[in-house]
Amino acid sequence: MNFIDIIAILGALAWLPQIIAWIYNWLKKPKLSIYHDGEAEIGYIKNGNAFNLRFSFLARDKHALIDDMELVLTDKDGAHHKLKWIWYSETFYELQGPAGNSIMAKQQNAIAINAFKDALIEKFIGFQSIAFLEKRKQLAYRLKSLIENQKITGDIDITTIKRSQEYNELVRFYKSSLLWKAGEYSAVAKIHVVDTNETIEHCFNFSLSELEIDTLNKNIEFAISVIDYEFITPDQQLNGAWTWVNSSIN
Repeated sequence: MNFIDIIAILGALAWLPQIIAWIYNWLKKPKLSIYHDGEAEIGYIKNGNAFNLRFSFLARDKHALIDDMELVLTDKDGAHHKLKWIWYSETFYELQGPAGNSIMAKQQNAIAINAFKDALIEKFIGFQSIAFLEKRKQLAYRLKSLIENQKITGDIDITTIKRSQEYNELVRFYKSSLLWKAGEYSAVAKIHVVDTNETIEHCFNFSLSELEIDTLNKNIEFAISVIDYEFITPDQQLNGAWTWVNSSIN
């Protein structure tokens, strides 16, 4: 081994610490911490049962890519209900003025969240039932097809539509699909992290009172008004609004 060979080996060895550091960082897995707000929005809307809660994510050691979130609710009777994240929003800034607060936020479909390393990421996440959305889509299509057929043959007969099987199936679906009941709920948020291919479980509890259930039940009648407005009388004014309850998270 001559002098040039020794120099070449020493030069290669000089890169060894950097190569080891690169391999270490590549193999290192993110550690994701999850936090939640102290209050959730609970509702029953056009898209069914809704649960909205603000989450914060903090990734240590490495960034973490979240590509799925599922919320499993268990009521006091042991019944399980699964909700999936549908959307999330992020507040960019909030300005306070004499006329009130001005908030700049963006809502988008829930596809993925990139939790950057050592940066606290906050998202307001909306959970809904995929099963409800799919069933509602099917029933709405049948009712819409019935109405379109009426348009072809003549004027729309509102009385005939409201007596139809298609219309009443959709109404019964809303009347029977509200899952909320008074009592304690345990919740498990299941967060899937792409980088580690693991699902992290984040648990919390909340409760609903009889008064809050009465408030949510009012949405059933409003849902029927929304059906009429969407399919039968879109030219008339829709009176009313969805009512929500705010539940403390333990």
